[in-house]
Amino acid sequence: MRYQNTMDHLRTFIDKRGKLTLLEMGAEVPFTVARIYWIYDVPSGEERGKHANRISYQYLVAVNGTIDIRLEDINGIREIKLDSKSEGILVPPGTWNELRNFSEDAVLMVLASHLYDPETYLNTHEEFIAYIHNK
Repeated sequence: MRYQNTMDHLRTFIDKRGKLTLLEMGAEVPFTVARIYWIYDVPSGEERGKHANRISYQYLVAVNGTIDIRLEDINGIREIKLDSKSEGILVPPGTWNELRNFSEDAVLMVLASHLYDPETYLNTHEEFIAYIHNK
């Protein structure tokens, strides 16, 4: 399993009928998916995320529009623009994420390895910093 915030160029098949992009469990998504959700209709200037999870992996795909993503882990900060339906990013546990600059038509699909449990979240940046330095 990959442990870095790695951008994937997803397999896409193109012919005269259009495009087909796929995600396969065990390949691009190296975990069993327990939950799928999508974020959309985010008002201009609003941000989402601003948390980390102790146990859950997430895989993010902008299925429409563009989203800027800021990821932080023990190795530093990475800024990524998701702007292609054929790209995705793996976000491992212990990674602070901030989702911002959603385009008006943005739809972010998230595949998660665990069901929602508020006890597994780090909801302040200070709590996150303490967590990554005491692991």
